[in-house]
Amino acid sequence: MSILKSGHCDYTDNYKPHSNCNGEYFLYSALPPWPCNVPERETHQGNTKRVVDPRVVQADMPVGSMIRINIRRYGMDKIRKPCPGSSSRLRAAGTALLAGCLTLAAGASANEAYLTRFGPETYAAAEGEPRSYSSTFRAIDGPATIFLQEDGILDARIKINGIDVLEPADFDDNGEAAVRLQLQPENTIELSVLGEPDGSLNVRVRQYTEADINVRAKMYFGINTSNMARQREFYNTLGLTGEIYPAGPEECKSFAQSLGFPDDYRIFVALTSLTGAPPWIDTVEFRDRSFRDDRPYPSLNHIGMAYATYATTDLNGDYAYLTEQGVEFVSQPAMAPNGERFVFLKDPDGTFLKLIEESGSATAGPDLVRLVNTNMNVADLQRSRQFYRLLGFTEVESASQNGYGQFARAHGFDSGIAFMGVDVSLPGTDRPLPSGGDPRGTLQLRQWGLPYDDAPPYWPPVNHLGIDRIAFYVDDLNATIAEMNRLGFEPVGPIGGGANVGDVGIVFYYDPDGIKVEFWGPVSEPNPNSAC
Repeated sequence: MSILKSGHCDYTDNYKPHSNCNGEYFLYSALPPWPCNVPERETHQGNTKRVVDPRVVQADMPVGSMIRINIRRYGMDKIRKPCPGSSSRLRAAGTALLAGCLTLAAGASANEAYLTRFGPETYAAAEGEPRSYSSTFRAIDGPATIFLQEDGILDARIKINGIDVLEPADFDDNGEAAVRLQLQPENTIELSVLGEPDGSLNVRVRQYTEADINVRAKMYFGINTSNMARQREFYNTLGLTGEIYPAGPEECKSFAQSLGFPDDYRIFVALTSLTGAPPWIDTVEFRDRSFRDDRPYPSLNHIGMAYATYATTDLNGDYAYLTEQGVEFVSQPAMAPNGERFVFLKDPDGTFLKLIEESGSATAGPDLVRLVNTNMNVADLQRSRQFYRLLGFTEVESASQNGYGQFARAHGFDSGIAFMGVDVSLPGTDRPLPSGGDPRGTLQLRQWGLPYDDAPPYWPPVNHLGIDRIAFYVDDLNATIAEMNRLGFEPVGPIGGGANVGDVGIVFYYDPDGIKVEFWGPVSEPNPNSAC
């Protein structure tokens, strides 16, 4: 698909290019993610897609049509695309501008992204006296843009690092503004908001960022269990018979502190897969003083990692067989609007896993054939999309869906469900992976709209029950840490392991929603704190 590099994106049925812009003026249908958020490396020529905001409209329109959708009342604001220019102040729009008007052009480097450095945050106004707010955030030295959407605001003043960045004239007739500014590694934002009793101001700061992180493969995702022996038997029932156990020491101060523990832990740990090679499930039973009795997420729309997906060649047969073995399912197998047949099940602690059907032969037992993806429910799809793009997840497939009845019940809900989503993958590699792993490493990013659950992910350390943490292979762990630190990200703890050059070490960072992202790979410098 051609990327809309310039032009006006205000969703009228009649298309008229902006008179002051040069470049391509092409939009696609409003199938979420919303127009202006144009996927890379796709082409549509006169095809028809269903234009769907699951909460607003359902109508067929040709791809490339300009459309108007009033979605402000759903918190997603009206959309307009400005012409890029050299002026320090831009007239701009709200969240869809944020979502797509800064989308990278086709052919951009795998390590370029427009990171959300602050927000999106919504500030309530007060009548009579201005209401003041302040916060801090990290970034890199360089230019950025603050995007604003006001609703019922009479006066708003904003300072970044003590410098006024907003004037009343910056807002357009739709109450929207985008202002260029300069950031530094440590930043302070101060706001003063005066308006109607229910007035609000939405704020987001985005910054173009380049990085050299080079994630090459997904190594594992983590599940914490209350009973290792029972969990290992559960995996065997699923046909996940490849195992490394024990896969690490029961006590190790170095690894414990990398996970966010102040000192040491006591654990059992196993690495499990279909064949014994990665990508694994990294299963941990935290024991004694290390155990925290926080249950797995109770619903599939909770912010954080909610499930992982395996493919099977006999979905109905596996459902029947596993039901006989006492495995709990959310529902019977169902059909998604995109044609996918699927079912959700639970492990003995209540952690969700998903099975989807692929073509292939059936056997009398379980027929799981591969790990397809790991899910991440996010609060802001574009914020997360750009973060993982920076890590190298450049391949994109739209995956937004909505539905009622069987589709909703199969997700554990009685009423209709709707989510925006993309599946993002690494580009793959022809270079050998010394430790194996999945060179595509597909992540399933989902922003739920109906029903919405704003409860945050698990707080650290990672000793709760359920699914949490995902590990990516990198060639040089120290170089990755240096790059992440340069970009303003703070590690959860120090390097774990990596006693000698070439030994594997680990380090954790948070993604924008607090999901623990682990980098796993050889160290180029010995770690003086590697002792267990």
